[in-house]
Amino acid sequence: MSLEHITLNLPILITFACYALLMLSIGFYFFNQNTTSGDYFLGNKKMGPVISALSAGASDMSGWLLMGLPGALYVSGLIEFYIAIGLSIGALFNWLFVAKRLRIYTGVVSNSLTIPDYLETRFSDDRHILRFLCAIIILIFFTFYISSGLVGGAKLFEATFGLKYHYALSIGTIIIVIYTFFGGYKAVCWTDLIQGLLMLFALLIVPIVMLYHIGGIKEAFNLIQNSDQSKEIIISMQKIDIPQTLDLLKNNPKEANKKIQEIIEILNNAKDLKFGDKTAIEITKLLQDAQAILSKGQYTPQEIHSIKETLLLLQDSKIQPHSRLSMFSNISLLGILSALAWGLGYFGQPHILVRFMSIRSIKDIPLATSIGILWMVAGLLGACFIGLLGIAYINKFNLSLNDPEKIFIAMSQILFNPWICGILLSAILAAIMSTASSQLLVSSSTIAQDFYHKIFKKEASEKSIMLMSRMGVLFVSLIAFLISTNKDSSVLSIVAYAWAGFGASFGSVILFSLFWSRMTRMGAIAGMITGALVVILHKNFFKAHFPIYEMIPAFICASIAIILVSYLQKPREGTKKAFETMLNEVER
Repeated sequence: MSLEHITLNLPILITFACYALLMLSIGFYFFNQNTTSGDYFLGNKKMGPVISALSAGASDMSGWLLMGLPGALYVSGLIEFYIAIGLSIGALFNWLFVAKRLRIYTGVVSNSLTIPDYLETRFSDDRHILRFLCAIIILIFFTFYISSGLVGGAKLFEATFGLKYHYALSIGTIIIVIYTFFGGYKAVCWTDLIQGLLMLFALLIVPIVMLYHIGGIKEAFNLIQNSDQSKEIIISMQKIDIPQTLDLLKNNPKEANKKIQEIIEILNNAKDLKFGDKTAIEITKLLQDAQAILSKGQYTPQEIHSIKETLLLLQDSKIQPHSRLSMFSNISLLGILSALAWGLGYFGQPHILVRFMSIRSIKDIPLATSIGILWMVAGLLGACFIGLLGIAYINKFNLSLNDPEKIFIAMSQILFNPWICGILLSAILAAIMSTASSQLLVSSSTIAQDFYHKIFKKEASEKSIMLMSRMGVLFVSLIAFLISTNKDSSVLSIVAYAWAGFGASFGSVILFSLFWSRMTRMGAIAGMITGALVVILHKNFFKAHFPIYEMIPAFICASIAIILVSYLQKPREGTKKAFETMLNEVER
């Protein structure tokens, strides 16, 4: 049975429609409540701990949590769990060490509405170099980030409703743009709250039901182990048995038929494997057809050629021999460090950092930290279990899955009635929308606040700033939409290292700016430029020779640049006083 397409029915359609209407209603509700740019960009810095925590989590994870991570665990097993560990540690440290100091500096020392706002006041940058540099980096990376979210939403609509890609892309874009355009930060945070709860519900209920149908954790592990053992046997067969079978086809078809039966028996325990563009079940069906042909005793050259092609596909497919229940199988120390290094990225993600800036009070941060980390750990564990249990479920119930990233979609469809399935699939849309809307708002605030207000028109009224920010939403959305029109566009490959780009360029600067009073404006500029450049250069030119996640060398180089350049000049007097004011507030 193939699980590549969702069976569309009225309950799923109604559920999606209701969810979209709820998100749009929230946007319209907050439209008249945004009277200042502070309201629109940061909710007037009055967001409670629950909303701040869940909004930070939901805007962070995107569709990756429900599609990418389960798919990675399905293919590679527990070695991908290091990414979840790194992210959890990074998020925890971000809340513990960055949140309080950033909230104090942007609320007490200066009234900053954006990350470029903060950096400019922190280093007394009257030439606006830091603001301009930050804005350029944010707009470039976030435009591609947003386009990737739009592509993900379009693919979900495409698979769910059978729409053409461009129609699906248009619908998803319109929904996200409308509630961001009208509602601003408050709408984004409140929708994130709902979306975060929906994502958590989906990530907890799906693996529990999967485990029940599989028959318990022991049965699941046995099925995974059998699949991995069969994989090793297949690798051995690629070297000996399959070449022998190819030779026997010419001289002894009867013996070849017996060999094919042995291959089929092994494949029956590894239905989750893929060989080229075909699943193990599809290969098994082709081999069974081959047996039927050979059993007749009479066959055409074309039929023999077809059998050979199937066997050659089996022989030439690359299969990684490792245990998916081990965290140390087929992974190097560099691989582990690379996965854990994902946590460094948190310190530089603008759409997450603004959640710290908007929280109501520093007294709310401990509660927000607990809620946010519990949500993240529970969600990551649920996603990992979905991927692992998917291996067991596919093998036990003789199913076929061509795209591992669709394991959550497949399980939602097969295990639940259409109404619940619609809710669970809405969780994917929620993950995509929460991240895209947050990044869209940060991008629009960069256009309105950092370019228009602070550089080009310092006397701009609140009304004109808000109008410009809404125009920014439309402008960035349009560019992202145009990039997304080709779902296979090569330009989207930059999204793979955008996380590292933000983490290395912004993350290093944010950390040093909050903990080192000696840091200077030129040090911040040097660190930002170095971090971004090393990420791009390592990814494109050096990774083949030094296979480590580009975040690590970029973060280290950016940190060195910050320290060396900062020692070349003295920090400005006003900068020192502001830093001391922040420290005094921290120690209260």
